[in-house]
Amino acid sequence: MGNWTLVALDTDHIKQYIFATDKLREIRGASSILDDLNRRVMDDVARKSNFRTEKVYANGGSGLYLVQGDVRAAREFGQRIQKEYSKRTRGGASITFVVQPLAPEVQKPWEEDIHETLKLLRYRLDERKVSWLPEREDEEQEPPGEKLAAPDEPIAFPSHPFMRICDACGMHYAEKKDSREPRAEATRDHYYCAVCLGKRAEDYDIKDQGGMNALIETRKKNPDTLDGIRAPFAWKKVIKLLPDEYVRRIPEGTERPEDFHALRGIAGSKDYLALIYADGNGMGQLLENLRTLKEIKEVAKAIDTAIYQAISIAVSQHLPVVPGRGSTPPHFSFDLLLVGGDDIMMVTPAAPALDIAISIARKFHDLLHARQNELPVKDCSLSVGVVLAHVTYPFRMLYNLVEDTLKSAKKEGTKQAKDQSTKEQAGRAEYGDTLINFMAVTGSTSQEFETVYKSLRAKRRVGEREKEAKFYATLRPYTLERLDMLLEAIREGKKKGLGRTKLHQVREAVLKMNLTTSVNEGLAVLRNWRSGQRDFVTRHLYTMGKFYQESYHNVEEPGTLFPRVTFPWFADGSDTYRTSLLDFVELYDFVALEGGADEN
Repeated sequence: MGNWTLVALDTDHIKQYIFATDKLREIRGASSILDDLNRRVMDDVARKSNFRTEKVYANGGSGLYLVQGDVRAAREFGQRIQKEYSKRTRGGASITFVVQPLAPEVQKPWEEDIHETLKLLRYRLDERKVSWLPEREDEEQEPPGEKLAAPDEPIAFPSHPFMRICDACGMHYAEKKDSREPRAEATRDHYYCAVCLGKRAEDYDIKDQGGMNALIETRKKNPDTLDGIRAPFAWKKVIKLLPDEYVRRIPEGTERPEDFHALRGIAGSKDYLALIYADGNGMGQLLENLRTLKEIKEVAKAIDTAIYQAISIAVSQHLPVVPGRGSTPPHFSFDLLLVGGDDIMMVTPAAPALDIAISIARKFHDLLHARQNELPVKDCSLSVGVVLAHVTYPFRMLYNLVEDTLKSAKKEGTKQAKDQSTKEQAGRAEYGDTLINFMAVTGSTSQEFETVYKSLRAKRRVGEREKEAKFYATLRPYTLERLDMLLEAIREGKKKGLGRTKLHQVREAVLKMNLTTSVNEGLAVLRNWRSGQRDFVTRHLYTMGKFYQESYHNVEEPGTLFPRVTFPWFADGSDTYRTSLLDFVELYDFVALEGGADEN
């Protein structure tokens, strides 16, 4: 056995490369290029090398390989991958790598405890990705080409009357028109940079070589032969895992949506779409705690497989194929923008979006929970952000919103885990620290989730002693169980015909966030509903309220055994008031009845 060296790789600025434009064609072209580089090209380079290379994992834009040889051999491997990234992305994306030799006494690298070496490798990779750090003179084995591989981002390009910036990304210099651009777009006289032309070419090539149609027809005949089809890895994996019954119903000629406008009017969504962004909770820490390469490989593979299985189940349950109309071919009612590691980003119609988020998070947890006896994956979970917006809403702004929405959910999950007063309550949730956050974008909505969230919280003086009370007009983020209850309540409310006018009157009452005008206006609306409607709304408020009041039960004080409701609020302790009615109203127009029907 020779020396062994670890090579860790991580793609730089993945999301900046993928989401640099608002066009669906360029977004999925960029995603396909990076997925191919990460999933196929890394393995091809390893296989064609003159030295023995074994993969630990390669997904989510990162990779870890074990090279039999010295630092020079490992360095050559990393540099070859860097060259492929530069070539395929036309300079639009890069990858950073570091090498770390194992101690000479390590004879079985897959099975021996190398935890400290892995910690050092991760630290050095993080160090390399921070471009402002000075070079360290004490690293004799560091190659010049490996130093600070992540390129600096330009602050500004020089300008000149004869220089034109790309009409897609607005970042790089335009070079030429897109000769394969559809006629409807070609009339706009657009010029594109090399990076965007590469993204567009990737999307064209996949479609010209059969695309989804070839993938689906091959899947119907033999699922094990999909590797030879020219299609994005993520789509191959999802199509392969879809239930046979769903695949049989896919009509011939089905393609991906041509653009975001193709998602209009699906399943009662009218002109709204949803961007769903899911990310694993504590996955980085989970992998860092593993001590052998064998454990890392098995856990990384289990997480990656669970992600794709969860997506496939959600698609089969909530996203039927849209039939063709006239000259428009049938198409899927969703598109995958980013899938890898423990990340998912997909665009769907608005109506089924929250059901899809619940399905993905639930299935992911269940799949890994079933393997906790063989792998250290106990209580693995996802946090999910969902943003609902009009199909014409600028995608880059939509992406920023969903990223903030997800971050808020993860932040709240961390806070609950540390808060001793909620640990017992959180522990009773069947799906651990899984949280789903959402936001509906309207004309007056702020472009930052945290700004919107803060506007739904207030402190007011109440009572004779002018005691300060806190009001929370939203219960976001939701656990899976409680979001399920909210969606079912909305569907039941639609069947009872609650009416948008009265619901928006309730919304205005809630936004007063006090116990005087808020309660008076809320009760006025409540009295105007019919008896069955009134009972339904108050029962929903009592049901949601009991989850937040359980920790305040005291057998010596009988009054604490019942939810305390002052419509439209329920009390959470002695000085806090919450309500789910604003969330109810916000989602009312975005949740379809079963079968895609909507309220008349």
